[in-house]
Amino acid sequence: MIQQYMARQFVMASLIAAILTISPWSRAITILSGPSFTPATNAPLAGLLQLTTDVDSRVSVLVSDGTDIWERDFYDYATTHSVPLLGFKPNQTNQILVTVYDKDRNAYTAAQPLTFVTAPLPTNFPPWTVLTSEPSVMEPGYTLFIIFSGSADYITIMDNSGEVVWYSPSPWSGSSDVRQLDNGDLFMEEDLPANCFQEINMLGQIVQTWHPPAGYTVNPHEGLVTDHGTIMYLSDVSEVVSNFPSSLTISNAPLMTVNVDDNPVVEISFTNSALLNVWSPLDVLDPTRVTYLTFEFGQVDGVDNEHANAIIEDTNDNSIIVSLRDQNAVYKFARSTGQLKWILGPHALWGTNWQPYLLTPVGTPFDWNYGQHAPELTPQGTLLLYNDGNERASPYDPPVADQDNYSSAVEYNINETNMTVSEVWNSAWQTNQDRLFTLVVGKAQWLPQTRDVLVTYGYVTYVNGVPPSTNAPNATMVRIIEYTHDPVPQVVFDLSFFDNSNTSTNYGGDFCYRAYQIPDLYPHPAEPVTDLVAHDENRIPLLEFSADPTHSYLIQASTDLKNWTTIGTPVQEGGVGDYDFEDLYANQFTNRFYRVVTQ
Repeated sequence: MIQQYMARQFVMASLIAAILTISPWSRAITILSGPSFTPATNAPLAGLLQLTTDVDSRVSVLVSDGTDIWERDFYDYATTHSVPLLGFKPNQTNQILVTVYDKDRNAYTAAQPLTFVTAPLPTNFPPWTVLTSEPSVMEPGYTLFIIFSGSADYITIMDNSGEVVWYSPSPWSGSSDVRQLDNGDLFMEEDLPANCFQEINMLGQIVQTWHPPAGYTVNPHEGLVTDHGTIMYLSDVSEVVSNFPSSLTISNAPLMTVNVDDNPVVEISFTNSALLNVWSPLDVLDPTRVTYLTFEFGQVDGVDNEHANAIIEDTNDNSIIVSLRDQNAVYKFARSTGQLKWILGPHALWGTNWQPYLLTPVGTPFDWNYGQHAPELTPQGTLLLYNDGNERASPYDPPVADQDNYSSAVEYNINETNMTVSEVWNSAWQTNQDRLFTLVVGKAQWLPQTRDVLVTYGYVTYVNGVPPSTNAPNATMVRIIEYTHDPVPQVVFDLSFFDNSNTSTNYGGDFCYRAYQIPDLYPHPAEPVTDLVAHDENRIPLLEFSADPTHSYLIQASTDLKNWTTIGTPVQEGGVGDYDFEDLYANQFTNRFYRVVTQ
């Protein structure tokens, strides 16, 4: 009788309004095979959980390592499960208890927990120190980076307390950047001889490899997957430039003809690596302008006068923004035409043709960008970047000595109508932190929930004007710091990679190109709900479903499956991700259809 009433009076629909069948009764769920757990070869703190059930089910795991207990719930329904388990810590004995749920919330727990013993970190894993950690006020999530030392390179993920929860040996010795894709995998680029891009899953397995088109080798400073099915990266092309200055200290020194290493932005297809677009800095910028960084590094392709290190897209006006370290300049141009829009950087030595594009500083304090890295657009439309601060001068003015200098994250507000720029925030405005200077690299990242800023000081050569090591003056330190976005920034996380106990004069220290805060080890795509069921609770429809609590959900109703009205939000009842909703007004309608909208 209840089944007939439910079928006549209310029908459920998923996100795409597909009508679901209501089961007239529930029955027990059973695990048919497994569970089993296989540790990953290339990711020692991860592994693959496998099992099968007699009906469609979802999986939940409860893990205890003797100190901490954590739970992971997975919301895809199937009879065969192969689930990567992530988040284990080194040198622990983990007990993994597996429970499965069917679409009626019937549960079955495996009779015995699985045991996973993680090994200690490798002996050549770089040592680190957590100087500050306040997880309660930090951005929730994890920190992803590649840490380099003299003996090994490791792709690493740490939690908010500064503990390693995932690592894998870097597949290439020269890999510098790694970032998380929307599907949870990792994306990396590598220059010659590998000269490719790779996607690596969280079990440390290579999923896909892309090779660049002929003539446009991979420059390791930037490679990113865009939202429109392409890969954008930097390349190296040798170009001949005449009337090039021969000195950075003598303004009237003889001019010369040189080969210059041009760093075009290249766009290829994510599907087949086909060449789609090329935009060259030499096409829009002054090819003979020099800075104190011009002759710093030698390149096989010529004078390193650009040293492009970052690309971002401005989707507001279909433009591209590029950072040129050795020009002390960030510039913006139109994607469709290549037309230059503006140049952010000190005005010295720009020719007449580029004067209209230079942004004029307004307000105080104001710091120009020198040797900058990794610009990004914030939700407020401001531009955040890492300012290495090299020399803080242009030829032929006196430079600032490294031991007297500092590096920081800087946030700029750019008014494209008035062609002005103002400084709205700077991590150097803090009062409770060391003065750090990095000769190269670095990153600043806007954190969306707390509005904090994560800053990577990836190559610290001076701390408060003194080298990190008294025994090895060339040794470099890594500091990864989370600042509050306050007028006087406060440090809520400070991680140092440096072996203070190493007294060797040959100690080289550590290096990190960029660190990224990632919200989770797992992806959280918005997916249709597949287990929406209804019960008759005193002739009131009670809707039940399970879904990833990372997202929020709306219940919508319809009488004709065409016009839908939001009638409320479900609440979590019972287990994590178990949602309920009572439709108190259903008796006002002859027919009532429902669907869940994932936000």
